[in-house]
Amino acid sequence: MQLTPYRLICSVAFALLLLLFSSSFFLSCSKDPQAVPPGISLIQGEGYISHDTAMAPGTKVRVGIHALAGNASLTYFSVRFNDGTSKILLDTGMNSPSLLYNLDVIKTNAQVEKWTFFVMDRNRREDSVMISFGKSEISQWGRIRTVNDVVLGAQENSAAGSFYSLDNELVMNLEEAYVNQSLVDMVYYYGQYEGTLASPNEAEAPGFFTGPHGIVNWTVKNEMRYDTTMILPAVFDASTNDSLILTAYEPTAGKKKGKFIQQGLVFSFRSPDGKLGLIKIIETSPLPSGYVKLSVKIQE
Repeated sequence: MQLTPYRLICSVAFALLLLLFSSSFFLSCSKDPQAVPPGISLIQGEGYISHDTAMAPGTKVRVGIHALAGNASLTYFSVRFNDGTSKILLDTGMNSPSLLYNLDVIKTNAQVEKWTFFVMDRNRREDSVMISFGKSEISQWGRIRTVNDVVLGAQENSAAGSFYSLDNELVMNLEEAYVNQSLVDMVYYYGQYEGTLASPNEAEAPGFFTGPHGIVNWTVKNEMRYDTTMILPAVFDASTNDSLILTAYEPTAGKKKGKFIQQGLVFSFRSPDGKLGLIKIIETSPLPSGYVKLSVKIQE
């Protein structure tokens, strides 16, 4: 049937009205105009810092976040770090009416660093708060402690222990580590293809150390964070304060294990109690019954 001009105009008008109605209905359903947005704020009080400030590199502070939902639950939270380049430290979903979050920050060597905390609710309403840390003009580098020629055995090495305490400078076998769980910072094992530095709280370590004293039975599981660097062994050797350690430290890059251990590689790390340091790989024997020899530089 051929449409007359009148019928054609009516058809077009009807289609436009239907499109307008559909769009309005969709918008009204997807974003409730009566929705109350969430709120997020920095926790104030003893033990927390809640204002922009300048501090020396290596200074440790705690930032606390409190977020409350409006009339829709919180579904997303992120922590973002910017020292000239934007990076994401945490990016997570949730379904909660509120959020309490603490972050222990170690001031990097960056001139200015900004931390942004962002929440969004089920209605996609959002809020954020930011705190900025500048580098103090009067900064003194901190002292470090150096430990040379530490030998850690892999899981099948009966001559050298696989567990290490940074504070006590103590190498332990599995039985000794079991009775000194709170002291254990570092674990070494050899996986399918490579040697790995980890810690008791890393997911794969319990699979290499089993039995009655196995890590799965521990009640205290410390966690180290590792990151590879481009630092040369000679530069590591020449370091006498924490300037190199702080230059290498990247808050968002640390992983629960340092993989692909090889001679000459230098790792940056953050210890379970928040000290920063570097590890230089001196020598490796890449077998389940092998070992790694390393040196450590750590903040005092």
